Amino acid sequence: MIAFLQILSAFSCLIQSPPDTLRIISVPLDHREPRGKQITISYTLLQPYQEQKETILLIEDPLDNYFQQGMELRELADEFNLVQIKGRNSSEAILNILRASGETDWSKAYRLLNADQHARDLERVRKALPGDRPVHLAGFSGAAAYLHYYLSLYPEKVSSLISFNPLLFDLQKNLNFRDPARCPEAQANRFWLAYLWQAQAESLCSETSDGDNFPFYAFLQWGFLVPGLWGNGEEDIGFKVRLFEHSYDLLANRLNDQPPSILAAWMKQESLPIWKELEKAPFSVHGVDYDKGRLYEGKVLILGAVYDKLLSRYCYDVLAEFYPQSSLMLLRDGHALGKLRATGLHQNLIRSFVLGDNQEKFDVYQSLQEAGLVYDKKDRYNF
Repeated sequence: MIAFLQILSAFSCLIQSPPDTLRIISVPLDHREPRGKQITISYTLLQPYQEQKETILLIEDPLDNYFQQGMELRELADEFNLVQIKGRNSSEAILNILRASGETDWSKAYRLLNADQHARDLERVRKALPGDRPVHLAGFSGAAAYLHYYLSLYPEKVSSLISFNPLLFDLQKNLNFRDPARCPEAQANRFWLAYLWQAQAESLCSETSDGDNFPFYAFLQWGFLVPGLWGNGEEDIGFKVRLFEHSYDLLANRLNDQPPSILAAWMKQESLPIWKELEKAPFSVHGVDYDKGRLYEGKVLILGAVYDKLLSRYCYDVLAEFYPQSSLMLLRDGHALGKLRATGLHQNLIRSFVLGDNQEKFDVYQSLQEAGLVYDKKDRYNF
């Protein structure tokens, strides 16, 4: 019960203030046809843009938005240009095109809303900012996965990347890491995914509870109290495209003798219309080119939760190896980073990393230790 109340307390602190400055830019409907039809997307400046400041780009992800409110970073707006990119998922022009026949064209939905399109939108926003300078990237979960993809396309445009629990399921599948969410109580539905998203404890099943766990059956009864949970509609097209991409990462080219995880089965079921289109007329599915990370010369900080039940924590170790100047910090937290968010130290982490302030890095690390959040892995915190 204590863990669940901690989650509620953390999320009650995450309500964002109204946007300060909304900007609209034109981007190609399909970046593969840059001279074709154009649409508009929006981004928000949390303070008026100032060229002398470092710029941090943030991008929204429909899966992240479905299960929690955004990561609060407003305290950083006085020191940095914070640019929040809404993205194309809410574009009325795209929705009208996809539903022009009266039914959703799911093949076209993937083509226009996939990770590659979002990454190229992000680059258009960066180029539209004054000075056309390299930027810093900060993201959590699905949004962080977008940023790793963007970095593989435009490494010369990125000063640094700070990545909180990047949701890159292909690493888990390709490296044959064990599914971290095995539990006999689980059922293939959105409540199970929501529980995995919020869980902060090492064990999940009631029969193995260590006292710092809120059992699944209790979450089913009381999970509706978590502010911001399940905020988007289940029929949201962008949400289903993301579920397709994640389930594809887990299921494509999987050995036949490996049963799908409960999580993968649910995500495939929810994005089944796109899977059916893939079976009828196969198309290419975009993914991160990790090898390109070896050529990136900037700094990367990866923060992974050791109690993450969506992605094996060992994926974070492997991901860090793809970048020559990477640092890995493991935290005693769950995927939603409820404990970290409750401390507010994620903002200090970002500030110290972007500015390269060694004293603040030490202070943040010490504060995380005092909060019991640092998972000791032989002191790899040199970010």
